Amino acid sequence: MRIFGRKGDKDGPPASVTSEKARAYLGLFSPTPDTSELEVSHDCRKLSELESIFIRSKRLESLEDASFVANEIRDGCIILLDISRLNDGKEQNHLELKRIIERIRGETRGYGADIALVNDNCVIVTPSFVKF
Repeated sequence: MRIFGRKGDKDGPPASVTSEKARAYLGLFSPTPDTSELEVSHDCRKLSELESIFIRSKRLESLEDASFVANEIRDGCIILLDISRLNDGKEQNHLELKRIIERIRGETRGYGADIALVNDNCVIVTPSFVKF
C-alpha cells in the first residue's frame, strides 16, 4: 500500500538513488533549506540581545520629537505618542501633526518601524519585531 509518493512510484526511490535525490523525492515533506534555519536563529539572537522591551510615552509637540522617537525605536522600545494637543481640529495644528508624523516615518524607515493610530489622541510606533 502506497500512502505518500509521486504518481506512478510504487515502492519509493530505487536503492541506487543518492541522499540528495532521496530528499527531493520526499516532495512536500522534504526538509527546508538550511538558509531559513539561519534566518530564524538570527532573528532569535536579535531578540535575545534585547534584555527588556520598554514602552515609552511622550507628548508630541514639535518636529524635534522625531529624533527622540527614532532613538527609542533604534533601542528597541515601543513608543506611545500623545497627539491630543495637535489633533484639536485646527487646520494649522493638523498640518503640523502630519509633518511631524512624516518626519518620524522617514527617520524610522531604516529600522523597519510601524506606525499606527490607536485612537484620536494616541499614535503607537513599534520596532520591526513587534507585529500588530
